[in-house]
Amino acid sequence: ELAGKPAELAPILQYHVVGKRYDAKGLASAGSLESLNTAGGPLKIEGSGDSMTVNGAKILCGNIPTKNATVFVIDKVLTPGTNKN
Repeated sequence: ELAGKPAELAPILQYHVVGKRYDAKGLASAGSLESLNTAGGPLKIEGSGDSMTVNGAKILCGNIPTKNATVFVIDKVLTPGTNKN
């Protein structure tokens, strides 16, 4: 649906990206992070090790290094504005 609506898709994609590289331990210790979509509210990180969530989305696998980032795969799309605390 959103593929043809870049103005609506961009803030959702930006809400999945933070401005610094983190490994799993760094995410767990941070507890809360601002995404590139700062209007979307903070990303709340809970748990540790193999049992971590971001705004309630389970991290399925992570610490996947790429040239410019470390990737974490989650089980659902994060919606900006749903975690304002």
